[in-house]
Amino acid sequence: MLARQTRDHLFSLGLKSFQCPPGKAWGTPHIPLNLRGLMAGERLTFSLYLKASDNQGEGVKYFPYLEAGEVLDSKWLEPLSKVEIRSLYFHQADLERVLAYLNNYLQLLEVEGPAQIQKKLNVLAEHLNLTLRRVFAAPRLGPHIQLAQKQVDRIIEEFQRDKLSLKLVWEILSRNYSLYSHSVNVCLLAVAMMLFLKKSKGDSRLLGSAALFHDLGMTRIPEDIFYKSGNLTPEEWEETKRHPLIGMQMLKRCSTLPAEGIQLVREHHENADGSGYPEGLLLHRQHPWTRILRLVDAYDALTTHRSYRQAQSPFAALKCLQEQEGPRGPVYDPRTIKDFIRFLALC
Repeated sequence: MLARQTRDHLFSLGLKSFQCPPGKAWGTPHIPLNLRGLMAGERLTFSLYLKASDNQGEGVKYFPYLEAGEVLDSKWLEPLSKVEIRSLYFHQADLERVLAYLNNYLQLLEVEGPAQIQKKLNVLAEHLNLTLRRVFAAPRLGPHIQLAQKQVDRIIEEFQRDKLSLKLVWEILSRNYSLYSHSVNVCLLAVAMMLFLKKSKGDSRLLGSAALFHDLGMTRIPEDIFYKSGNLTPEEWEETKRHPLIGMQMLKRCSTLPAEGIQLVREHHENADGSGYPEGLLLHRQHPWTRILRLVDAYDALTTHRSYRQAQSPFAALKCLQEQEGPRGPVYDPRTIKDFIRFLALC
């Protein structure tokens, strides 16, 4: 059994954790699954692989680590945790099996009751991450967007069930950037922020759904621009700035997201002083929740690891956001920053 051999010889073979720059965000043959989505004592319905480099310098490989049909023993995950490996990888052909597996996990956690709220939120976040992969790759967005919105509803319900659960949002966030993990992070932060401010479930759902799809237009930006590690040329920057309008048009065609949600997607790069894009709207002309989406989007971008830089600390990120000035004033609404600091203090 190849998976058993990998586990038995993980370190003797010279395998080590390998941090590599992101590959293609859509259509990749191997998809990460966070270890927090795995159920100890339950049978796997799909195989999982370890992404690693060997000591021969042959580059990245995917080694079989857990095989379909094996009952997961928690001790098999301990060596990974020791070297800070947080994800294993499955083949994209198994995506539906993995989603069904996560659904089963959520059902088991429901039976176990409210004491499992952190595990439940972790699994919901992982499920949402993988659901986004299906949404972004689907030729027809509508039905898949509706399924993703249902997951947003479940997350809101968990946050509302116990106010202390808002503190858990920081432990759920992914620290390594991908288009999907970033979108889920922004959704979680936006929803938690809205509930902290005592906004309604409807408004929280609206902003959470818009946050989830705010970067949908990035799937139509050329990948050599999306993953460029150096500075963009003026032409590349203008191409990138098209993504809010592209995402808006994609969402309008499927008629699933409310008009206000589509407006938020279009406006998520508008600045408080009117220096943003695509329209350069002043704050009073923006949707009331745009200022929250703009802030949490930027905050998550600063506090997640990218291929070209390390993640900033929350304190450093906040300082950067507070000090950023446009030609006519602060880029981020000062009142919203104050509310966000209060939210951080709670957590």
